[in-house]
Amino acid sequence: MIAAAYLAKAGKKVLVLERNAVLGGGTMTQELVAPGFLHDPHSTLHILIQANPVIQNDELGLLSKFGLEYLYPDANFSTVFDDGDYIVSYTDLDRTCASIARISEADARGYRAFAEQSLALLPMIVQGMFVPPPTQGLFWALLDQSPEGQTMMANMQRSMLDVLNQYFESEKVKIHLLKCAAELLVGPEEKGTGALIFNMAGFIHRFPWGIPVGGSIALAKALEACLTFHGAELRVNAEVEKVRVDGGRARGVTLKTGETVDADIVIGQIHPWLLDEMVENLDLAVTRPALATDTSGFCLMWLMYALNQQPQFRDVPDEARAAQTNFAPASLEAYLRTFDDVRYGDLPRSEMLSVLDHTVWDKRRAPEGGSTLTVSAFCPYDLRDGGADAWEHRAAEIETHMHEMVARRFSNLTADTIVGRIFHSPLDAARYSPTFQRGDVGGIGKFFYQIGGHRPTPALAQYAVPGAEGLYLAGTFMHPPGGVTGGGRATAVRICGDLGIDFDSLCGGQS
Repeated sequence: MIAAAYLAKAGKKVLVLERNAVLGGGTMTQELVAPGFLHDPHSTLHILIQANPVIQNDELGLLSKFGLEYLYPDANFSTVFDDGDYIVSYTDLDRTCASIARISEADARGYRAFAEQSLALLPMIVQGMFVPPPTQGLFWALLDQSPEGQTMMANMQRSMLDVLNQYFESEKVKIHLLKCAAELLVGPEEKGTGALIFNMAGFIHRFPWGIPVGGSIALAKALEACLTFHGAELRVNAEVEKVRVDGGRARGVTLKTGETVDADIVIGQIHPWLLDEMVENLDLAVTRPALATDTSGFCLMWLMYALNQQPQFRDVPDEARAAQTNFAPASLEAYLRTFDDVRYGDLPRSEMLSVLDHTVWDKRRAPEGGSTLTVSAFCPYDLRDGGADAWEHRAAEIETHMHEMVARRFSNLTADTIVGRIFHSPLDAARYSPTFQRGDVGGIGKFFYQIGGHRPTPALAQYAVPGAEGLYLAGTFMHPPGGVTGGGRATAVRICGDLGIDFDSLCGGQS
């Protein structure tokens, strides 16, 4: 939708086709549990998009004209350990260091140095995030020109734990940072991911985490208003079956209904695994590497509650509450073994949870006094006995297990306060969107070989599909990786360049 909005603003005739009944894809908000309780079943915190010029400079007028609004809690995320200790990461660096100092004075000093180094490199990182990435060869050659760049090269090849081991002594500090980064579905010992946790520190203290007022769908609604304002046509329940290619050029699409739509340019949110199936006449040199891309090594399962009162943490001080409150073991070994468990198809033995309750900040998401408590946990896509299909018959059992874990963390999760609850497995995510293959809400994994100029593959990383001129890709499986990034801006930059549209002039004035 973001790429389409830029083209509509440029005066192009735009048609948006959405397979679901509501526009928005993963930025969805629904009354899933009970009337009046608004839950986000997929994306919920809008983090990386805060650095995107679509928000920073309001290039499409989403904030100033089309109703998008964010709330920014002071505390971005916290970790409450099983021994009762806790750490809070605020947008404010000093407050974060003070929280870490409760655990370790030395690590508080180390964190300040870590964050300041990250902040110093952040402008360079952000500059390359929302535009087409350079080729990997050029990128590495540029990094190799300076000591700072060489440090980044080293971090990019290390694991996140490797990087943290250079800066910190306390296991709790390491777990606190690793748990936050793991929400991107990146394991702590996965080589080639170290830059993610290094860059995370700068982002935390430069761009506060955004809670969209009214739910994650608020972004989609603002984009819908922007597109309508610029004359775009929007259609729902219109699933595309094929991109028609003739003579090496995309000519339009065919819908599941058999209807054909002609177009000069097609922007497709087509997962790499589906490219060969959905796009006609592509070369195997394009489709084979796309089929070989890998999804993340683990997934998320969700338990969403409708409560008639605010949940009360058990033995957790108010200051430990953040936009995302995490629960984790105090032992690094226990934390790491969580990822061993899911690797082999088991549910984690450690009670590691992420807790969100946006009604603390956005009262419009629930009836007066109510809560939309949402809890997630890491899990495998393929369960040990039965694989992914086992989620079908084990869902009730796993939901009960997860609820028991959650109930131990709160003092008032009782039959009197719970209006209802619903469980979503990674299989539910996979069924909701073809982008979420194997339940990976990031599309594909954020491995070293699938980032930057190689995301999702070297041939596709520049958004244009070779052998199908006029076909471009957008989606979370493209650069930049992450959750809600507004990555369609980069697709729009590429298309505008190909069409001879001055993108900077296009963005010079709002809407």
